[in-house]
Amino acid sequence: RTLVPWARKSATHLNAILVGHLRDEKDPRTALAAWRMLPSDVPATLTIVGAALDPAIADDVRAAVAADSRVRWLGARPHAWTRQAIRRAHVLVVASRMEGGANVVAEALASGTPVIGTRMSGNLGMLGADYPGYFEVGDAAGLAAAIALAARDRRWLASLVRCAERRARMTTPAAEAASIAAAVEAAIAGATGKMSRF
Repeated sequence: RTLVPWARKSATHLNAILVGHLRDEKDPRTALAAWRMLPSDVPATLTIVGAALDPAIADDVRAAVAADSRVRWLGARPHAWTRQAIRRAHVLVVASRMEGGANVVAEALASGTPVIGTRMSGNLGMLGADYPGYFEVGDAAGLAAAIALAARDRRWLASLVRCAERRARMTTPAAEAASIAAAVEAAIAGATGKMSRF
């Protein structure tokens, strides 16, 4: 469901959100490392929403929260609450090492919130190869640089928002239904063509 973009986002502070249960595939450690690299004068916070599935990662998150007031972990939250939190954030951070196409990316796009994410297949498929908000898998310095740029250069952040708006049109239920129908029709046509050759 499309949500109206939040109109009261701070003009001086960047709020980033990472949504995903704490496990290796989601790689929250890269996000934690990025915030350690951020200069203290970069006005950017990281809110982590997700349950502790990996106790060792949860310990690392707790240590990061204790060491840096810009990082907070809220644990698991209800879906509707999380969607509103994504809507209110300036960016969604997707640090995943592997992803088949994250629901949270579609939810961010449907909320008017752009993504800063890893350059891997799931994100590329949803955001497009030319999307400007990528960093390499496991590249904390690359994520830190993207966050600093978004915090300091609101024109670049606005360009991410515009890219996200264009991609959001592809993730509506109607657009997805049309894509599935087209894929099924193409598969049937291909199968029929192969059968006619025998």
